[in-house]
Amino acid sequence: MLRSLLMMKALSLILLLTFTLTSAAATPLMIRPGELLLAGEFGQESDSDAEQLKLRKETVAHVENGSLVLTPPRLVPRTNGKKTKWGDSNFARAGLVGLPADFIGVVRWKYLKPKDPVQLAEGLVYIDLGHRMIRVTFNREGAVLMLENHLVGRNDGKPAIVLSQDMGLKLQPDHWYDIVAEVKGDEVLIQIDNHVLYGQHELIAAERYDTFNIDATGDGFLIDRIEVHAAGEFRADWPAQRTRLQQSP
Repeated sequence: MLRSLLMMKALSLILLLTFTLTSAAATPLMIRPGELLLAGEFGQESDSDAEQLKLRKETVAHVENGSLVLTPPRLVPRTNGKKTKWGDSNFARAGLVGLPADFIGVVRWKYLKPKDPVQLAEGLVYIDLGHRMIRVTFNREGAVLMLENHLVGRNDGKPAIVLSQDMGLKLQPDHWYDIVAEVKGDEVLIQIDNHVLYGQHELIAAERYDTFNIDATGDGFLIDRIEVHAAGEFRADWPAQRTRLQQSP
């Protein structure tokens, strides 16, 4: 069972306290991990029913072969043929809620290859820390870390603030990605496999929601493992790492 160490109802995921942030792909670069808030994997159907794992906009989840399968509503048969608000949506949306403002989130994740060639070509993934706040837009053209807050664009007419991008990081269907998201103060760092996206902006500290979300178009996605730590102190080598990242093209 996934045990929440937050003051919330216990989640029904299998506890995986033995999983640690030791692999190269899952090692935080900015922050030292603090208290372990939750850690888990998916081994039985009841693991898809969790208080802190929120399925949004009619996304459907089930457990299969040790992974949580997230399916967009357009692929789910309608009850009695009745059309629903999000029934035609090709987005699968899920996230963790009730997290602290500063945290480290780790997820092992796979984008399922869409059967439709148009969906495959136009596949789009959002990795959000908060609703439309700190966002990685990830597709077959590359990955962009940006701010898309309700405040952004209100006065300057710009729809988003781009913090970092890696056009060499292209979305590959049916590939297991290790994602590490770190946020503390006015800084955010997101690793996707061995690629690093970093940003610093006052809005990161001023406008923060308590969620860690993944949204994807197409035929859905898998989550194999999740882990969240409260943010500890900055790593001793972070000032040098920050300078290197800030000077990167």
